[in-house]
Amino acid sequence: MTAKLAGAVQVVTWNEQYEKLTTSDQNGLIIVWMLYKGAWYEEMINNRNKSVVRSMSWNTDGQKICIVYEDGAVIVGSVDGNRIWGKELKGNQLAHVAWSPDSKILLFGMANGEVHIYDNQGNLIIKMTISCLANATGAISIAGIHWYAGTGGYVEPDCPCLAICFDNGRCQVMRYESDENPVCIDTLMSVVSIQWNHCGSVLAVAGSLRASHLEKEINVVQFYTPFGEVRGKMLLPDMEFGATTKKTRQ
Repeated sequence: MTAKLAGAVQVVTWNEQYEKLTTSDQNGLIIVWMLYKGAWYEEMINNRNKSVVRSMSWNTDGQKICIVYEDGAVIVGSVDGNRIWGKELKGNQLAHVAWSPDSKILLFGMANGEVHIYDNQGNLIIKMTISCLANATGAISIAGIHWYAGTGGYVEPDCPCLAICFDNGRCQVMRYESDENPVCIDTLMSVVSIQWNHCGSVLAVAGSLRASHLEKEINVVQFYTPFGEVRGKMLLPDMEFGATTKKTRQ
């Protein structure tokens, strides 16, 4: 890579269709990288110079990227670097963004744990009902929002594909954004990140568990079906992590 980043990278997202890597550092500098002759080069560079990027997401066909800033600014741009639209969500501290598989819906996760449903032009539709937080107390933040795009094939028709997980270990998996009967999971973990596998059959939840025989927490990835059934667990006692990712099956 040839660019000299001014700060530590905080957000990374991958455009699978166009094979472009997009990063943002602690100062809000956004770089779109391209692979050329075995090396990564900066294709586009942008810095709004007003706030820090909290989340970025490419849509399913790789044509659009949505960027959300901590101060409530939202920018949607095209893969060729043109700005499509921008909006200021006043009074909202943004933390996450996710596209629906058909690119008609944007989900914005707020710093206070709320999830707001918008259309793809930036118009508010409704606040999402969060069923998995029933009887939860204390400050809660969103650990991850991942909407499986369906490119690898669903497990079965009408399979839950939208996963929302909170740092207190509570998760809900939904069939669509307004699903009134989500699958609710209590992982009993302190969750850091979530990720679907390539075909939407397994949800990986990364975080930490307190070991009963130790005076410390152990990093772990737990695996669930879309219906909340436990598929397995991987202990990572000597590893620190802040996110999960997936390898696309070749």
